[in-house]
Amino acid sequence: MKVSPELMQFLGSLVAILAVAGLAWWLKLGSTPQLSSDREAQAAASEAIDGFESVETAVDANGNGAILRDRSGCLLLLKRHGNKLAGRLLTHSATGRIDKGQLVVDSGERRFGLVILTIDHAQSWADRINGVRSERDA
Repeated sequence: MKVSPELMQFLGSLVAILAVAGLAWWLKLGSTPQLSSDREAQAAASEAIDGFESVETAVDANGNGAILRDRSGCLLLLKRHGNKLAGRLLTHSATGRIDKGQLVVDSGERRFGLVILTIDHAQSWADRINGVRSERDA
């Protein structure tokens, strides 16, 4: 049986593509980060802001982000960004509100965008975020 060179090239390319895809899957490259515990959120916060030590953590029910507070009262917002987690310390330009029982946080940075978290005690966190604004105004 004679196989054309074009078919051989196609089959070779297909095998190579499948091998690379399998390797990427095995190495878990391109996976979506999920926060499933306070400990994972605290580790991600420490990576985002070197030395950030949380004393209070609220992780989104879907694992898409978290909000954390340190001893000095600084608030850190985490959100999924591609296949990583991005974090921002909230400043006086940040706002928090409740919409349909979820915490909606605007970090005040246009490029960071809104973050919607389904967490316990959402109103308490919104009040803290808005308190950062009022502390600056005082």
